[in-house]
Parts: sequence; C-alpha cells; structure tokens
Amino acid sequence: MNRKTLIAAATALIALAGAGSAFAIEATQDFRAADVTSTQSRDDVKRERDAAQRDGSLGHGEASPAPDAVSTLTRPQVLAELREAQRLNLAASNEGEQRIATAAESASIRSAGLRAVQTSVAATAR
Repeated sequence: MNRKTLIAAATALIALAGAGSAFAIEATQDFRAADVTSTQSRDDVKRERDAAQRDGSLGHGEASPAPDAVSTLTRPQVLAELREAQRLNLAASNEGEQRIATAAESASIRSAGLRAVQTSVAATAR
C-alpha cells in the first residue's frame, strides 16, 4: 500500500470509531404501559386540548416556550452602558474576540447608566 491509501484508511477507521461511540448511550424512555386504553372519545380529547390551548395550560413536553424578555432599563441608560462598554473595548462584534468585563469595568458600565438616568431626570425636571 502506498502512503496516501494508508493515511486515508487510517483516517476513515478513526472517523468510524468516533461516530460509533456517539451512539453508545442507552436510550431509556418512560412510556405508559401499552395495555392502557383511553375511556374518552376522540372528540372529548380534542375539546380538552382546545380548552387547554385557550387558557394557556397546554404544556410543550420537554421544551418550554422562551420567556418574554422584559427590560427594566431606560433607553438612555442602555445607550450610556453600551458606549461605556465600547470605550472599554468590551463590545466586540465577534464572539471569538469577546472579553469578559472585570468587576471594576462592570461597575464603570453600571455607573455610566446611572449617570445617564440622573441626567435625563434632571433634564426632564427643567
């Protein structure tokens, strides 16, 4: 065998060994017993489902809907904090270049936002 064929065969063997180990997890499911039959009619089940959808109690299985994001910050406060983060070089556009703020930098960003709120309140009071 030449070198290229040997390298290709070794690479394929390693890839197959790695792929096989990904499926080595035992899948256990907690299903109800198969001999259980429902006493409700199909129409009753549909009515219950529709009622649950209307009142919001219908579950999503293992998944849950994303919570609605609610901001407690004012627009001037957010802008001031963004500017401060940019000034400290903490607002990179690439995740690979993202730096984590130190405690002092976080405090500086927070105080910039608070100053913006105080400034906007003072301007409104005039």
